[in-house]
Amino acid sequence: MSVIKSKYLRQYKVIALFLFSFLIAKFSDAQSANNIDDIIAKLTLEEKVGQMTQINLEVVLKKENGAIVYPIEIDTTKLQEAILRYKVGSFLNNGRMAHSREEWLRVISAIQVVAAKTDAQIPVLYGIDAIHGANYTSGSTLFPHQLAQAATWNPSLVKRIAEITAYESRSSMIPWVFSPIVDVGRQPLWSQFFETYGEDVLLTSIMGAAAVRGYQGEDLSADTSVAACVKHFMGYSNPFSGKDRTPVYMDERQLRETYLPPFQKAIDQGVRSLIVNSGELNGIPCHANDFLLNGLLRDELGFEGVVLSDWGDIERLATVHRVAENRKDAARIAINAGIDISMVPNDFVFCENLVDLVKRGEVSEARIDESVRRILQLKQDLGLFEDATAIVENAESRFGSNAHRQVAYQMASEAITLLKNEGQTLPLSKEQKIAVIGPAANSLAYLNGPWSRTWQGNDEMIEEESAQTIFKAIQSQSKQSQYLLGCNSDSLVNISRALKVANNSDVIVLCIGEKPSAEKPGDIDDLTISEAEEKLAQAMIATGKPVVLVLVEGRPRIVSSFADRCDAVLLVYQPGNAGGAATADVLFGKVNPSGHLPFTYPRNVNDLLTYDHKKSEEVDKHYGSSGYNPQWSFGEGLSFTQFEYSDFKMSSDSLRTSSTLNVEVKVLNSGVKKGKDVIQLYATDEVASITPPVKRLIAFDKVELEAGQTKTVSFRVSSEDLSFMSAQLKRVTEEGWFTFTIENLEQRVYFTP
Repeated sequence: MSVIKSKYLRQYKVIALFLFSFLIAKFSDAQSANNIDDIIAKLTLEEKVGQMTQINLEVVLKKENGAIVYPIEIDTTKLQEAILRYKVGSFLNNGRMAHSREEWLRVISAIQVVAAKTDAQIPVLYGIDAIHGANYTSGSTLFPHQLAQAATWNPSLVKRIAEITAYESRSSMIPWVFSPIVDVGRQPLWSQFFETYGEDVLLTSIMGAAAVRGYQGEDLSADTSVAACVKHFMGYSNPFSGKDRTPVYMDERQLRETYLPPFQKAIDQGVRSLIVNSGELNGIPCHANDFLLNGLLRDELGFEGVVLSDWGDIERLATVHRVAENRKDAARIAINAGIDISMVPNDFVFCENLVDLVKRGEVSEARIDESVRRILQLKQDLGLFEDATAIVENAESRFGSNAHRQVAYQMASEAITLLKNEGQTLPLSKEQKIAVIGPAANSLAYLNGPWSRTWQGNDEMIEEESAQTIFKAIQSQSKQSQYLLGCNSDSLVNISRALKVANNSDVIVLCIGEKPSAEKPGDIDDLTISEAEEKLAQAMIATGKPVVLVLVEGRPRIVSSFADRCDAVLLVYQPGNAGGAATADVLFGKVNPSGHLPFTYPRNVNDLLTYDHKKSEEVDKHYGSSGYNPQWSFGEGLSFTQFEYSDFKMSSDSLRTSSTLNVEVKVLNSGVKKGKDVIQLYATDEVASITPPVKRLIAFDKVELEAGQTKTVSFRVSSEDLSFMSAQLKRVTEEGWFTFTIENLEQRVYFTP
């Protein structure tokens, strides 16, 4: 431990006992009656508005010549201005990089001490983007991103990593995480595609609900739980242009059919907060949309939690969307539309504006009280009134532990998706000479993607971690391996040397994809992989050596010009710090891959159909088109063993509203290796009043089988599983025939209401 860290740890221990007694007394007095309404009745208007204000941590950090001082320290004068003058009730963000647990404990404790000195004595609520682990605390466990998590088709594993993230976040004194994303990822151009659980409604709903349960646990006040925050309500993931924070156009039926169910599932699980879509829906900015935030979210879905704006989005109602005349008008519109907390984030103008709006009668104080009641209830349920600086017991022994890293490794291993393996190119032999080529081969930044110690994740901070890159992990198992960059994202690099190494090898492991980027910096115009990477791939294929293509990416980049000529293809997504070791173990056969695609991987730039497309979208082949012909299909994933399906049976050939079907299939591992497979049950509505998709996932299960072992997998199907959103915006199941399929097996059932 560095001298600086040791000094701050000693300081923290010295003040810990003082904080414990001081804050317990102060915050206990503030809510002695344990009654939120009693607290609200004693608050001034300014104190109420402060509770609705969330400020960026940078606002209160010490700076020299305009730059943040590291290790971070609180500027006492600025903090007192924020809390004592403006009564700010919430902070977020990280001061531009990850910090040690000791730094977080010291800084947040200092914030809570000042909060305890206010007349209201209400603790501050600290929130952070914990996108794939407690990524802004140094040494925390970095998991695969959500898209990779979805590729496991293993919700119990998703729940487990949410539990670990909750533990490590709360260990940093942070009780609120802005995760998970439950936007359905159906626009692969979108820069936050990697943060979704893919394109399917059911898979997204199940995975999102599992994450919420993992984060929040059984008791929100426990030191192992955090409040989850689902995002972004609603339709955010399908911008027309593919660019972040840009307009979405869709009718209400489609919105309810595809994008609403994951939010409904999360609300059913008791999620405590929600972030709003930064863009606009059919011409109305979502932060100004009374129908979305009041009529749909509150009245229809029954959401009782906290609604949080996204970064600066209330101000954007005036500066970008131009539905407000100025920032004050924007605050009026957003608060009346249903926003509870404004992620301001960098000044106190919102506080001044909202106080003035209430005094002028443009926002009612009753409306303010609604939001404050939700915010205080969340703080109380998190146990912040009881002890806002509670320290997780024995956190040092479990934080970033080997046990937690093993879960990250398991997740990465189960996510890796084998998409091609001609001539049993894989597994590799340790005796082979292996050329490891490409910009993603020796980079932790590629493996972790954005939101990894820093926002974009593309600096040296992540490269200093102790984890293995793909090349280092291969090298640890095969001394006959050699690495060369070959290219960066812009141009070829030492291509002659790369070709020499490749020509002297037995096999080439070509690691390409996309360097980290998030949100607006991640906007692109074209899904095609970079020209330099394409040229590198063509050059490697031209050697005549077997090429194993390893794709390290958070959204599908078009590789059709060369992928078909590669001998094997692995999609590893953005698998986190354990991804290098997991990828090497799959390459050498220590791990039998079991990932399955959670999205449709397109073959062509403008052919972006999802698996549940309409029949009319399958263009007639007679007119020169290839029809529906993706590079790889949703749900696809190979193994080093073989699985066979048989005895596909239904308990009945008919179904009624009041009954259920029992669906069974036998799965045989007919190969010689133990493996896991995902059994996917699809249904096709043969005739419907709204044009039905060609098929729709209605159930799935993941099973592990020893070589030669057979298991019977069963599902219960109800009429609700076959329903759709009607033209009248009602969920219905219409009378008629349905075809059920698992792999190449099918059965038909007639539904009668």
